[in-house]
Amino acid sequence: MVGVELVGPGGEPDPAAAVAVLEGARERGLLVGKGGLYGNVIRLAPPMTLTEDELEEALAVLRETIAEVAS
Repeated sequence: MVGVELVGPGGEPDPAAAVAVLEGARERGLLVGKGGLYGNVIRLAPPMTLTEDELEEALAVLRETIAEVAS
């Protein structure tokens, strides 16, 4: 499992951003989880059989979604 913590400019946890990333990724076909003490961590749990192409596709979706939420 891999976690991506989302925080605001001052370093404060940003659970609203985590919800937006979760929903944006889902709309793009990437299923991720949300957790953490403050609900601001995106959880990624790829299968052991993940190919490099699948990884690149998932990372592209995640990058695009985070950039959209950040703007």
